[in-house]
Amino acid sequence: MIINETTADQTGGGRPGTNVSEAPRFWRSATVIATGIFVTGLGWPGLIGRLPFGLLLKNSLGLPPEKVAAFWAVATLAWYLKPLAGLICDSVPLFGTRRRGYLISGAIVAVVAWAAFAVLPRAYGPFLVLMTGLNVALVVINTTVGGMLVEEGQRLGATGRLSALRTGLEGVMSLVAGPLGGVLAAAAFAWTSVAGALVVALVLPVTLILYREPRRVITNVAVWTAAATQLRQIIGSRPMWMTSILLFLVYLAPGLQTPLLYYQQDVLKLDVRFMGILQFAGGAGVLAGSGVYIWLCRRWPLRLTLIGGILLNAAAALLYLGYRSATAALVIDTTAGFVVALGTLPLYDLAARATPVGSESFGFALMMSIRNIALFGVSDVVGSLLYGRFHLGFDKLVWINATSSAAVLLFVPFLPAGLLASREGPSRGANPRG
Repeated sequence: MIINETTADQTGGGRPGTNVSEAPRFWRSATVIATGIFVTGLGWPGLIGRLPFGLLLKNSLGLPPEKVAAFWAVATLAWYLKPLAGLICDSVPLFGTRRRGYLISGAIVAVVAWAAFAVLPRAYGPFLVLMTGLNVALVVINTTVGGMLVEEGQRLGATGRLSALRTGLEGVMSLVAGPLGGVLAAAAFAWTSVAGALVVALVLPVTLILYREPRRVITNVAVWTAAATQLRQIIGSRPMWMTSILLFLVYLAPGLQTPLLYYQQDVLKLDVRFMGILQFAGGAGVLAGSGVYIWLCRRWPLRLTLIGGILLNAAAALLYLGYRSATAALVIDTTAGFVVALGTLPLYDLAARATPVGSESFGFALMMSIRNIALFGVSDVVGSLLYGRFHLGFDKLVWINATSSAAVLLFVPFLPAGLLASREGPSRGANPRG
């Protein structure tokens, strides 16, 4: 059960003997990575603009749930193509740099796109085109910092902790985006445009000040050759494709994202500002769950946290059977945020361990794009069709979601034992991928 995910993005096989003198470099890079994750999460239209855009499509344009879900499925097309963006970022220098040029260029385009929403006609077509362009710019930033994150995670053997950092930042994003989105939904839509532009602009000063990179003017064609080799390896590699299948199955369950928005407003008659508070509460739960996983991943093997996480995802869905009032919604969204964080972090940890060394942006982006296709292209659309067009009750949709989530447990025995056996440590001398 995945109620609300933000960005689509983040290895195992750390290298022993990390030099203490590398600490300043690591923290500068970590600050840029954290900022990039924060910007592409909070600045994603589906988070800070979840309520303003969702309610504009629902109320101003009069769209049913399935058409709103279809809008997001098409607008987020760029997130399905992250492997291509990863290949380009890994191989083709931009303005003489491997990472810095992409961060700066992506941020500038994203700022302009967000600002353009303030003057764009309120119509489905123009909104869809501009939203797609904005997502392309955000994917460039996100893929770039994803590659940086994987590089640092593999170098230090810190996949679980860095994955927890990512999810913890998502919790912080929701803490900010919830109340802010509620306020923006009640104000003129131009304020949403301004807020989004200001958020994505944050990556510019951080990158310019903290991230220095040697100029590199030669295209690394070897990355494309390596990618072709890796694709052939993926087809015949049990660890990679089994991990990819698991990610697809977990996020495939008919989604509650858009149906929940309609249920909150049409059935429970919740105020838009309170709906923002609910998003804040869910973010607080995610933040707490991320903190607990940092402790768990160093004490329990991944197999145990993964099995527990799948069960927790199903349990989190069943909580929504009690979603009957504003008070119940507040308690459930907070609890579900905590439970879903514990349920999804093992998946990110697993994907990070299975990412090939050498083309970090491409390898991780490939698995995250599979997750994005399932979540945005299938799950939310199917859930919205069942709820909107076929008038399936919200409670029945919850049961379908929970049952589908629990059924994924049957797939765990097919995963490679080497990926699941170990706990996280300061560094691992052997590569567990096999």
